[in-house]
Amino acid sequence: MHFPNWLLQRSRQNPEAIALNFVSPTQEVKHWTYSQLQAEVELWIAYLQGLGVQAGDRVGLLLTNHPHYLLIVHALVQSEAIAVFLNTRLTAAELNWQIEDSQAQYLICDEFTQDLAKNLQDQIQDLIVENCSSSILLSRIKNQNENINLENIQGIFYTSGTTGKPKAVPLTYHNHFHSAITSALHLRINHQDNWLLCMPMFHVGGLAIAWRSVIYGTAITLLPKFDEQEVLTAIANQGVTLISLVPTMLTRLLRHPLAQNLCNSKVRAVLLGGAPADPDLIEQCLELNLLILPTYGMTETASQITTMPSQKLASKRGSVGLPLFGNRLRIVELDNPEQEVEIDEIGQILVQSPSLMTGYLHQPKHEPNLHQEYWFPTGDLGYRDRDGYLYVVSRRSDLIISGGENIYPSEIEAILLQHPAIAEVCVVGVSDSEWGESVAAVMVASSELSLAEVREFCLQKSLAKYKLPKSIYIWESLPKTASGKLLRQNIRDFISQ
Repeated sequence: MHFPNWLLQRSRQNPEAIALNFVSPTQEVKHWTYSQLQAEVELWIAYLQGLGVQAGDRVGLLLTNHPHYLLIVHALVQSEAIAVFLNTRLTAAELNWQIEDSQAQYLICDEFTQDLAKNLQDQIQDLIVENCSSSILLSRIKNQNENINLENIQGIFYTSGTTGKPKAVPLTYHNHFHSAITSALHLRINHQDNWLLCMPMFHVGGLAIAWRSVIYGTAITLLPKFDEQEVLTAIANQGVTLISLVPTMLTRLLRHPLAQNLCNSKVRAVLLGGAPADPDLIEQCLELNLLILPTYGMTETASQITTMPSQKLASKRGSVGLPLFGNRLRIVELDNPEQEVEIDEIGQILVQSPSLMTGYLHQPKHEPNLHQEYWFPTGDLGYRDRDGYLYVVSRRSDLIISGGENIYPSEIEAILLQHPAIAEVCVVGVSDSEWGESVAAVMVASSELSLAEVREFCLQKSLAKYKLPKSIYIWESLPKTASGKLLRQNIRDFISQ
């Protein structure tokens, strides 16, 4: 199914409407209308095509938040190329694996990531630094697609699987479109809305804001990164009405001296996802009359699946709301996915949605026939109350969510077991007032080890810094079942006492 290109259509229907506000680190603010945004996108199309980027090519994006990120994404859309979104916080070894797995032929970096990118150059066709000269940009466009095939892949995102190995999630334009429309219906978007984007654009939650804005015809206020002072200043000065945050971010904003900028602003809703919201945080927001909308979603579903209705936050505390329009969910028995559990009974969450990927890269697509619908097993545990509201109990039993980042214990355990002094290890998440959870490693070792030694060893093995253990414990043995499986929950409970 073909659809008019979203940005092209906006640039023709609403040419003078503000599309983007960018607040630089020096607090300089620059604005783009939709017609100005499209004009700069066309320069990028010419530049990329001049380098040989063609329809179907996969282009890695190793970029920090900047207007060029948005321009390049739209240029790839209109060139019919596929974006591969790379986490700038990963190590060279981790990025190398993702570039090889995604078969990216080009890599676009910026001044902040070019040193890291140079370590990856052997695997790619071309290394592109985004601050290229204007003279190069003025070449002629060879081909520009004015339509979007909604079934085509827009981008590839990486998310860790339950084994700790990254999985590639290809999302189509149809996935993004449904996610944007169903979110708009819930939030009752209007043309005066201005969404603050301070989350990394390599995360689907960050990029989703970019798609929503161009589909709705609303504005984005973009920040280079999350910084409490910059966020609160932008809220006060840029007329922000919507913002997406993880709970750690919101907690930091409310602790800041300028917190009143948020509480007394035009912000009409805070979309809160990425990790469970602490009950104390919800209570604080209720006392401040700050409307937060807890959500549940994942990369595989192009962001939101459920969101809390605004009028139910107080009466349904702890819930992540109801399925958005067009989405469905079931709670089933862990050992029998055909059997739904009773109301208030915990089970595995299954979801079905037009925003759901058709399958992981390199794996068979999910193509349900007329007699059998496909339900995606999230691996998350939760329950529904009698009104249908979802409560998530555990986001994948072993998953650690720290500051909105997913961390899988098995990846860290595999590295620690390479240490000559470590015989056994169990990595778990423990409660952390700032990050939600932090990484703790419980191990059996032949000699005393310090936290600093363990962290340095992990760094030498190319583990990203945000995945490093923040606490370690040396035990004589680790508790196991009769079959030899680690009693992970018992270990977590013991060290959390």
